[in-house]
Amino acid sequence: MKKYWLVFKLTLQDYFVYRLNFILWRFRSFIFFLTLVFFWQAIYTSKETLFGYNQSQMLAYVIGVAFLRGVVLSSRSFDDLPGAIVQSHLSQWLIKPIDVFRYFFSRDLAAKALDIIFVVFEIFLLVKLLGLDFYVPHQLSAYLLFFLVVALSVLLYFLIGTLSSCLAFWIEEVWAPRWLFGIVFLEFMAGVYFPLDVLPKVLTNIFSLTPFPYLIYFPLKIWNQTVGLGESFKIMGILSFWIVLIWYLRNKVWQRGLKRYAAAGN
Repeated sequence: MKKYWLVFKLTLQDYFVYRLNFILWRFRSFIFFLTLVFFWQAIYTSKETLFGYNQSQMLAYVIGVAFLRGVVLSSRSFDDLPGAIVQSHLSQWLIKPIDVFRYFFSRDLAAKALDIIFVVFEIFLLVKLLGLDFYVPHQLSAYLLFFLVVALSVLLYFLIGTLSSCLAFWIEEVWAPRWLFGIVFLEFMAGVYFPLDVLPKVLTNIFSLTPFPYLIYFPLKIWNQTVGLGESFKIMGILSFWIVLIWYLRNKVWQRGLKRYAAAGN
């Protein structure tokens, strides 16, 4: 584990070298967060309850999205691994006594650690400045279930990211389809822009058959305590199912991709 801890520390140092990139990323995330807060505050000026959420629950959902984007949806591997495959840099890890996926997961954890620090500060600042009254659970069990589900969501997103990265073995111009997948489909179906139950029930049910709502939407349902204990355990069971399935598919696709991988001149 020492070598992966070293990867974690080196990744943190890398962020401090390229500080402007990180600051611009955090600024973009903060503006997105601020926009959602103002949008939903405007909606609730004339309503007490909307789509089954009162204002404090909806604000908790928006704040939760800001938090989980930093914890779950921040990933170095989502961008770096495809580039390493396309540019033939993957060889430098394949010939070393290091597991490629553990290496990139260590880098992901470093990115998440920094994002958590900044996003908590951003949330604290906005809550104090705007006097936001958001919902917090009343039982300790809700906190425990929430953080357990978030931990599973982090692992699920990493597996989804590394699986989609394998596309680079077959397609050189991988950035466009990954952007379409990551921004349009994944974030929309995960519930980043709004709770999925504001949509017609048939669409919500269809989205629930995919792994994406379990990254953002369902963890925040647990936080808002709009699902019971039994439903929470069901969510964890479905998350575990998707983790095992995508882990299996990722490993199979990865092995096939390595047979096609060529690194001439490296």
